[in-house]
Amino acid sequence: SRENVVATVQWLEKLTGLNLVDNMLGTTGKAASSGDLDLGVDATKVTKDVLVKQLQKRGIKNDDIKKSGDIVHLKTPILGDPSNGYVQTDFMFSASPEFQHFYYQGGAEGSQFKGAHRNILMASLAKAQNMKFSPKHGLLDRATNEPITQNPNEIAEKLLGQGHTPKDLATVETIIKAIKDRPDFENLIASAKEDFARDNIQIGRAHV
Repeated sequence: SRENVVATVQWLEKLTGLNLVDNMLGTTGKAASSGDLDLGVDATKVTKDVLVKQLQKRGIKNDDIKKSGDIVHLKTPILGDPSNGYVQTDFMFSASPEFQHFYYQGGAEGSQFKGAHRNILMASLAKAQNMKFSPKHGLLDRATNEPITQNPNEIAEKLLGQGHTPKDLATVETIIKAIKDRPDFENLIASAKEDFARDNIQIGRAHV
């Protein structure tokens, strides 16, 4: 349940000494039930190895800790008590926590569109405007791969136009609403349309 999620994350805060409740990513703590707990960690302040050592020091068994890429996975007792069962926690390390939060926002509750669909749509908008949208680096120049920006405010203006804010990029629905009157609308969503079709999901001006 949502209450258990927050209480479990608070237990993890005590265990790790990290600020985690403010760094729940995606639908963690928002959805009524969470599969994994996705927690952002500022890689400029703490490394994966430091976190692993801290967990070991607090008595967590090696078998319950795994590392992959930018993530430390922890088999986590719910509410800190194994008798409640376990949930997987993913500590997701990023050198740019503000962008990470923005990227892993999750979809609107009750929407057919998930957070992944939103990111596919943002990548589609970027592609149509000679940019790339990367989960790690933000907006890049499509031809040169040069970074353009990781700042959510700038990303909103570059993808949607002047005067738009990250709120307009919050969900698939808000993005469609922001671009539906643009003459290049079909071009902007073309790449996403193909990807969505694979999930048997339609996308168009009606989705606002």
